Amino acid sequence: MYKSQKGRYKPDRQWPANSSDPFPMEGDILVLQFINTYRNRSRADRKDLLGSYTDFIAWCWEFGMINLDEHNYLDLEGYCHADEANLVWQRAVKLREALHEFIYGPMRDREVHEIDMLIFNELIDEANAHLRYELDNNRPRLAWIEIEDQPKGPLLKLVKQAEYLLNSQAFDHIKKCKCGNVFLDTTHGKNRRWCNPLGCGQKARMKVYRKRIAERVMGEEATVMKIELIDPKFVGEVA
Repeated sequence: MYKSQKGRYKPDRQWPANSSDPFPMEGDILVLQFINTYRNRSRADRKDLLGSYTDFIAWCWEFGMINLDEHNYLDLEGYCHADEANLVWQRAVKLREALHEFIYGPMRDREVHEIDMLIFNELIDEANAHLRYELDNNRPRLAWIEIEDQPKGPLLKLVKQAEYLLNSQAFDHIKKCKCGNVFLDTTHGKNRRWCNPLGCGQKARMKVYRKRIAERVMGEEATVMKIELIDPKFVGEVA
């Protein structure tokens, strides 16, 4: 892959909140990157990267949903109001799993559970209660009200992003990589196979390459063994 293409699979983001950079970049858009914070969900080595409210707002800051000042303020609010922050974190995890089911259910021809719909609708209703139109340069624009200082603010913004995705044509082009990550296929032919061509794609190509080399080596060894089994006298007579 050319260097000029690599940037296509690296979204704009803040400097990692954690020096080990645990949050996945794969997914192409914010909502799918949020879903991918549960790594390897179908394997024994699965890992949830959103283990607390602190992790949740760190993810929100790292991916540009809130700025650094908002992050620091919410982090303090989460410390002072731990019970409220913990509830927001639990609702964020439930939203993530509901969104995963919205995507994965149709892929597996499996009906989406009513509980997932209830979780989503409750958050949508709550988010809509904090939206209204206000004049901006003498033009009505939709604006958030009374959520800047609330621990649930980023969650409500996130669920509205999910609503836009569910009602867009892009939803039909969401795919699931073999590693378990979901991604948005924006290629012209809609033939993209991996969440990150530089990660999973490279691994798949290397696997095919190693298999081809192994088959070639085995073929050469079989040819050598066949030659050694030929009677030297017969070779001489033929010569």
